[in-house]
Amino acid sequence: MPTLVQVAICTDNMPRTIRTFVEVLGFDSAGGRPRWGERASRLQELGTGDNSYTMIWWLIGRQGFGGQVELFHHSSPAQRPRPEGWTPADLGWTRFGVVVPDFDAVVARLAAADHATLSDPIEVNGFRRVCFREPGSDVVVEIMEEDPALPAAESGTADPRPALAYVAASVRDLDEFRRQFTEVLGLEELPADTIHGPGAEQLWGLAEARREVAVFDGGGVLLEAVRYDDPTPRPPADDALLSDQGLMNIAMGYRDHVVMHDDVEGTLSRGATASVEVPTTSGSTYLRLADRLSVEMLVVPPGLDEHFGYVPQELAPPGNDFAPRRDRGPRR
Repeated sequence: MPTLVQVAICTDNMPRTIRTFVEVLGFDSAGGRPRWGERASRLQELGTGDNSYTMIWWLIGRQGFGGQVELFHHSSPAQRPRPEGWTPADLGWTRFGVVVPDFDAVVARLAAADHATLSDPIEVNGFRRVCFREPGSDVVVEIMEEDPALPAAESGTADPRPALAYVAASVRDLDEFRRQFTEVLGLEELPADTIHGPGAEQLWGLAEARREVAVFDGGGVLLEAVRYDDPTPRPPADDALLSDQGLMNIAMGYRDHVVMHDDVEGTLSRGATASVEVPTTSGSTYLRLADRLSVEMLVVPPGLDEHFGYVPQELAPPGNDFAPRRDRGPRR
């Protein structure tokens, strides 16, 4: 069975987004690399052929092979901004949550970095939460105080780094989403209020929303699917690309390419499409589910974690002027 190992976002300001995740939220940098050419275009269905260029960067918390934040900035095709009037009810991947060991310190660093929260903090099960929209990607990020009820909190509260708690999607057909992730990929469905009750919608600006929710265990990172009755969700534009600003997709991770191949075949039999063939050693293919929802199927055999951004790498030598300054927040 796969695990949810990554959330990918497209940012129009990669250095600032890296800085926010490292200095404000406490993630470790895990390096990056450029990608170009026809394979990169086919993988992400960009239509630019050999003239495809993108930069990738990886950020990780305390979860090892899991809980990675992957950043993209495409120069060809040029990244396009989020559609005007977008809300987290619109169809597609919409937001994600990060568990942090020191909620007060993170909120203080958010303020020091001029990142406004979308509401005042609220309490869920006695633990505080608040959201902000990361400026480079315009993605809603929920900051969550360590709550023992969340699987991500079980990954080690003694570790000062954050953990990816969940990723959410707005979907038109909750039953079809459920079938893909439970019957095909084998994820366990959890109670609908495992992450949020109805009152939590105020955190991302949808206080009056009416919706139905399903939650699935992605192996430590939870998956939340929401079908909104009100507000009415808008579908992606016909010409929307994965390189557009926002939350691109999630990755389901494997250690064995044969197991991944079988799962890809299972999703294709349920109507999904794949961008490229399944790799025979390491790497990925991108699937399109209902409503063109993108899911990366990623295989990283043991011993290759560093090559796929799951091992921390220093941004600068310790004590260097460019080393991250989490203790005092970002430089002005």
